[in-house]
Amino acid sequence: MRRRLVRPTAVAALGVLALGSGAACTTSTATPAPTRGTTASTTPTAAPTSAVAPLVVGAVFDHTTLDPTRQFDRSGAMLTHALYETLTTLDPDDPTKVVPGMAEYTLSPEGRWLTLRLRKGLVFSDGTPVTTDDVLFTLQRARGLSGPAGSILGTVSAVKVDDRTFTLSSPGSNFALPAILANPAFGILNATAVRAHGGTIGPGDEASSYLSQHSAGSGPYVIKSVSGTSEVRLAANPMWSGPTPAFPEIVVRNLDARRQLAAIGSGSADLVLDLSPSQADAATGRPQRSAVTVTTMRSSSLVYLALGRDRALNPWTADPDFTEAVRRGLDREALGRAAAPGSMPAAGLIPAGIVGALEDLAPSPAPTPTDGTGTGTDGTGTPTPTTSTTSVTPAPSSSGTTATPDSILTTGADGIPTPVVTLPVVPQRDLAAARAALRRSGYKGQPIPLSYAADLPIQGIPTSALAVAVRAQLAQVGIKVQLNPAPAAQAVAAYRSGRAAFSLWSWNPDYPDPENYLAFAPGELVGSRAGWERGTDTLVDDLTEAARSSVGDNRAAAYAAWQLAMNLRSPFVPLLQPSTRFASGERVKVLPGNPVWTVDLARLG
Repeated sequence: MRRRLVRPTAVAALGVLALGSGAACTTSTATPAPTRGTTASTTPTAAPTSAVAPLVVGAVFDHTTLDPTRQFDRSGAMLTHALYETLTTLDPDDPTKVVPGMAEYTLSPEGRWLTLRLRKGLVFSDGTPVTTDDVLFTLQRARGLSGPAGSILGTVSAVKVDDRTFTLSSPGSNFALPAILANPAFGILNATAVRAHGGTIGPGDEASSYLSQHSAGSGPYVIKSVSGTSEVRLAANPMWSGPTPAFPEIVVRNLDARRQLAAIGSGSADLVLDLSPSQADAATGRPQRSAVTVTTMRSSSLVYLALGRDRALNPWTADPDFTEAVRRGLDREALGRAAAPGSMPAAGLIPAGIVGALEDLAPSPAPTPTDGTGTGTDGTGTPTPTTSTTSVTPAPSSSGTTATPDSILTTGADGIPTPVVTLPVVPQRDLAAARAALRRSGYKGQPIPLSYAADLPIQGIPTSALAVAVRAQLAQVGIKVQLNPAPAAQAVAAYRSGRAAFSLWSWNPDYPDPENYLAFAPGELVGSRAGWERGTDTLVDDLTEAARSSVGDNRAAAYAAWQLAMNLRSPFVPLLQPSTRFASGERVKVLPGNPVWTVDLARLG
């Protein structure tokens, strides 16, 4: 038996995002990410042959396309990040920081104008120079497709200055824009190649099938072959002039999570990405054919329940009192121990480590209660909210609103709503209050189907395990949950179209900025999926806009205030922030994890 290696737990600490942490964001001077090249020949050359065996990565595929603009999935983001460069990127050592990618950038102090200038010598994999026209085509195509990428880009408009310079403008403050542009969905496309294969601006675009088999980017890899939904083979881009990837060829295989432990143990895979907590323990506790290293890091994923507000779908999930019964009837600590060991209980919708997270704003527990009048500063010098050890939570009414939010908000000296962050920050289980809310709803024991993707684990955690634990806890409240698993494609389609009344999901960050989580607000992307439209809760609407327009040091408090209101009034119940567990064999010495694209394939070493 060979010696098994166990890497100590590595926590990806997500601190306060540098972007927007000051009143004025100016020219970015950070060093570009090391995987991005600066110059290249304009003459295509054949990829060099290599005796190095392909690196094999096992992952559960949740993508249906390799068109970077159309994919917004975990496996798709990992692959397209290797194929396409983005205008900005995330610092590989601190993924909360945005750094230049293909372009240097300057953000105006009020956050409405972003000026970018492409680096010299950038070329696509076919040798074509990258110009501003390619950038504008990529961004306009994203908006024209009306998918998630277009939704996130919103009303941003682009204007060409010259072949290397352009400006992006927003109607209001948009401090998240540099972070948004780092998402692989905004990988810059070779406009000429995409147009030649059916690409256009608007719903007539037909380039997706081409882009699912061929790459049209400037990243460190190109697509060598695609075998249906089972395998994607990448080869080093011969035109790439950045640091040479350690592995000239990478094979990413669609590998069921239940088979990943056996694959890494036998040596048939070099890296697997979806280990459950029990599999991670088993990887270090039994003989393996090859040495295995298990790496654990805190993810930025959020596990949550969604209760649809459409009474035609289910009158009970649409009832705010029923939602309150669910929220108060769950023990997040016990849920994590039973179904997802190593997970953090979620205090709100924004995961710990991202600006505005309640866990990061909360005071450390003190041996004696405070009088609620103390103030201080956090590690960044940002004033911390007033705190107390108790709070009175107003009970929801049948209209879904509360008379006054005095228990969660106060008004600061500058007139800005300020959250009252209490201890403990994670909502505590209260069976008596849950049962009282259930009685107010009029619920009489009718089965409530809980929908989820049966074959799509959440950071390696089987969704069925989470669903079973939720069912058991809510049974103690008096709610009869009926498990309703479905294949991922079917479950996702139902959820995204607003046809799921009660469902269990996870949200992976599209970019590491709190604005990303406003998707849960009324009328926004996720809020609309739950049938929660703008205008149904004016307090939450106001707090949403206050958070969106917040600047500098005010951002953390504004997003915390929004979360506290969402905890009381929204159709979403935050549950857990799970850990990510990777297992790697002897060939992998460097494992660069990332909250958006999971693993940077080009930086594996």
